[in-house]
Amino acid sequence: MKTVRFKATINNRPVDLLIAPNRRLLDVLREDLGLTGTKEGCGEGECGACTVLLDGRPVNSCLVLAPEASGRRITTVEGLAEEGRLHPLQEAFLEAGAVQCGYCTPGMLLVAKALLDKHPQPDERAIKTAISGNLCRCTGYAKIVAAIRLAAARLAGGKGAQAGSGCAKEQKGPGLPVSAGLRVVGKSPPRVDGVAKVTGCARFAADLKLPGMLYARVLRSRTPHAVLRRIDAAEALTLPGVVAVYTAADIPGQNSTGIIVKDEPVLVAIGGRIRRVGDPLALVVAESEEVAEAALAKIKVEDEELPAVFSALAAISAEAPKVHGNSNVQSVTRIKKGDAEAALAKAQVVVSRRYTTQMTEHAYLETEAGVAAVENDLLTIWVSTQNPHYDRREVARVLGLGQHRVRVVQAPTGGGFGGKLDISVQCLLGLAAWKTGRPVKMSYRREESIIASPKRHPFVIDYTSACDGEGRLLAVKVRIIGDTGAYASYGPATLKRAAVHATGPYEVPNVLIESFCVYTNNPTAGAMRGFGVPQIAFAHESQMDLLAQTLGIDPFTIRLRNCLKTGSLTATGQCLEAGVGIAETIRRVREKARELKMLEK
Repeated sequence: MKTVRFKATINNRPVDLLIAPNRRLLDVLREDLGLTGTKEGCGEGECGACTVLLDGRPVNSCLVLAPEASGRRITTVEGLAEEGRLHPLQEAFLEAGAVQCGYCTPGMLLVAKALLDKHPQPDERAIKTAISGNLCRCTGYAKIVAAIRLAAARLAGGKGAQAGSGCAKEQKGPGLPVSAGLRVVGKSPPRVDGVAKVTGCARFAADLKLPGMLYARVLRSRTPHAVLRRIDAAEALTLPGVVAVYTAADIPGQNSTGIIVKDEPVLVAIGGRIRRVGDPLALVVAESEEVAEAALAKIKVEDEELPAVFSALAAISAEAPKVHGNSNVQSVTRIKKGDAEAALAKAQVVVSRRYTTQMTEHAYLETEAGVAAVENDLLTIWVSTQNPHYDRREVARVLGLGQHRVRVVQAPTGGGFGGKLDISVQCLLGLAAWKTGRPVKMSYRREESIIASPKRHPFVIDYTSACDGEGRLLAVKVRIIGDTGAYASYGPATLKRAAVHATGPYEVPNVLIESFCVYTNNPTAGAMRGFGVPQIAFAHESQMDLLAQTLGIDPFTIRLRNCLKTGSLTATGQCLEAGVGIAETIRRVREKARELKMLEK
């Protein structure tokens, strides 16, 4: 391929390279120069994780062709600290607690620097406007805004902070002496990995690079329900740089994974069932990611499409297409306390409603990624995960190895929220590295991450509440239908938790609850913050408001009359012996509402 000269000043140092004319600035920084502090989150200029300063102006480096930046001055996060001292912005981010997963931090710091260079004393509105193109999925932005204001004050006073020497030291971060003991309680000690994250030294999974490394990509199904009849990779194997194409026939151990039920194939086998768009069919391993991507287009797939079901309500009918076995109902949870039907029949006030909640994407900024390598018959996988011990067990099962021959290292993880508890790249990376004997890297593109990753369960909730004339709860009757998608993942546990929490923080003498975990041909639903409780909380709190409205009493009063207290029995019969703070919480919220004039005194 034709090359062009790329000359620029990067972090105050001259750079002179020969590059392909179509290379992005992001790729040159990360791959050619090793400046991996600049992150790729979306590849479409939407998230801001790849922000750098181009002649002092923030730009999304994923959208800038490297030749366009030639002859210009570029600053990355690695260039913020000078002469061994953290920039006041880096110091402020640490002190204000504005660094969590750290994936958005480099881009956020550079946007903030550009702002303060132009407007040394911005107000809150100016700060929010400046960072509006940079997404953060962890902090809620409040501490980031506070950090930028703190840095502005520091810069006005000319104060900096000592950075320490070298990334290796910074990776460990500041520590607390053992003798500190309980003196840390009530304080905010610095994050142990904070310095590494604000300086760009933290190595996330996609930042890792090993000698002789290969790259892997997955061929995924485009049909939601089918029988796989044929995979022909002959043409793909003729491409220069393609090392191997693996299918289910190449898996030496068990071709199944699953945190609760082993119902998901690592690669769909010939004659096996495709159950969703995005099911993995084949794995390409090549000398470069570009070659691996090109090879995917050369693989021929034949499948026999089957009727699909995309509604959990439709899926529970006898006539619905079956996703697994003879029934789409994966599991059922039932909770009964007292006699709910009798109490409903005698109640003075009864409210019934149907509530629906949507499927939700986790949208962590770091997509799924990992690197695997084999040395002395030990397979090591560095991966973005929330579940390394489970990963190890699954990889060992799939490869037919003893667990003592598999090591999983959790790399710094750029957000997870439950979505990185399931298997993503781990087993496929292990297969590729074990078969080739060479290190292998795989990173999902954003579209692939959205297609393949688990979601929050969408619920359909039929909820009936009954109370007496003073608003004291007498009974609740609840039916929950949860769409777990094509595979169980955490579905059985999520629907069980929803059932257990269906009465909310309230004492109810008569309870009848049923929850159903249902298969469909939708994307798999798994764990997400709250794990089934946010969905049911929407329903039980709406019911309390409706009961209060019907009775003409305020929503705080009805909650205080029914909330759990020490000695209460929950819907499952648990006696709460201590630590029940809901009543005090409600009272304080009521006081604050009155203070803000949101509630009449």
